[in-house]
Amino acid sequence: MKNFAIIFICVNLFCVSIISAQELVSVGLQKQLLVDDFVISEKQNITRELGKPQKKGVVMAPSVPTDFHPTKQFTNGLPQTGGYWEFSRRLSVVWNDNRECYQMLYRAYAENTTAYAESKDGINWTKPLISEDGKSNLISFRGKTSGTFYESSFMIDPTVPWGHPEKYKAPYNPGNTMCALAYSADGKHWTGYNGGKPATGRAADTYNQILWDPIANRYMFLTRTDLAAMGGLKESRSSRIMVHDKGNDILNHPTAWKTITVINVDHPGNEVTKAGVPLYQMESMCVWPYENIYFGLMHVLTTGDLTGSEGSVVVADPDKRPDADVLDFYLGTSRDAKNFDKSWIYAKNPFVPRGPDYSFDKGMLQPSSEIITRGDEHLIYYTGQYSQHHSPDAAKKESGKVGLAILPLDRFISQGAGDKLGTITTKPFVLEANTLQVNVDAGDGRFYAEILDADGKPIPGFTVNEARIFGGVDQLRLEPWWKGQKDLSSLEGKSIRLKFYLKNAKIYAFQIKK
Repeated sequence: MKNFAIIFICVNLFCVSIISAQELVSVGLQKQLLVDDFVISEKQNITRELGKPQKKGVVMAPSVPTDFHPTKQFTNGLPQTGGYWEFSRRLSVVWNDNRECYQMLYRAYAENTTAYAESKDGINWTKPLISEDGKSNLISFRGKTSGTFYESSFMIDPTVPWGHPEKYKAPYNPGNTMCALAYSADGKHWTGYNGGKPATGRAADTYNQILWDPIANRYMFLTRTDLAAMGGLKESRSSRIMVHDKGNDILNHPTAWKTITVINVDHPGNEVTKAGVPLYQMESMCVWPYENIYFGLMHVLTTGDLTGSEGSVVVADPDKRPDADVLDFYLGTSRDAKNFDKSWIYAKNPFVPRGPDYSFDKGMLQPSSEIITRGDEHLIYYTGQYSQHHSPDAAKKESGKVGLAILPLDRFISQGAGDKLGTITTKPFVLEANTLQVNVDAGDGRFYAEILDADGKPIPGFTVNEARIFGGVDQLRLEPWWKGQKDLSSLEGKSIRLKFYLKNAKIYAFQIKK
């Protein structure tokens, strides 16, 4: 009987070790953003909360002749007070670390025009005369199909050196709503891949994006796609994500794109319009890879009486903030670039909300194709529009403008606790360095940490009773410590878990560093 008991205990210990090994996650020195529960094993009294970027106002508005439509006017008859109502839509801003400046592509005086701007500080923008005739800041390159270059964004390719002819890449609508691709050495003067002809089929009449995916080492390509009619009241929109299928050689294989997923809103309420199409639609979407997370910059259309009416429906009060026929900016997250968390959409919690009555961004708000990280801040450029989607001309009272919102480093989504003490326990991982840094806001509360072994038992010297309790702190790189322990050197190479304790506090990320 004693032998049986010994065997039973050993078998159970073996099972525990197997379970721990299966749960082991790779952390290494990679920063772990707590946007989801990927690295979390258990939590109590914890809720997720979306970060709140702070709007800084308008940073760019119509200012040069090509920003204003040569014939169309606003209802007050003064085009110089406004400009094109969709000015700056399909915005794309990148950071050039070689020239140390920001570069921008934006829609100019009409739907089929794209213009260039740049800035040293990200606030004050110049519009250099880069066109072939030297008279404007318009992109001169045109695709082969209908001679246009619009609905474009651009990226700076980190896989090729500065000065390379393909350092910049851009998707664009050549005029037939199919998407084409172009390349450039400077972001101003472009050459078409595939001879300027489309690289893929419909549709290219919303946001288009090409990017390098450093997580999977591949090019990604995003356009909209059709779910129903191609226009009108029965039009239904979604976004498709494609990856290059021929060794990332776009020059020789410009059409080798494979669709890996189609992103819909998939709202659980399944609400539809009078025409029978989804009330909430993924008008367009961009992807921004950051710290091993795919962030979906989602442009969600809430349809209404205006959408699909092509301006035939009257707006009773164009100055009020509308709730329908609007575009909102939501944040999604994914670990595989296929399955995105859309819970913020379902909660109607936009990442950068549209403004109130009379504000320049009350009707539609769409972010740039990527978020820019500079120092300890994320810069979120966006196009704000006064009017609604498919507004009649009488309601188009102001031009679009470029706004800026700023978020502290990594504070996209928090895991936090209120008055009741909350805990977060990670999955086990091998400790590969000696310092723990935590991005935490405990300005009005308390935070401390404990180190557990792989089986969840407190490690002597790093227990909750030996932990330094931090109160009134708000730090991006807080380094927890314990009595008699200057760092984690004694635990290097071992499998551990982290257990965070929070009260009226939020944690955003942690990182193991040397």
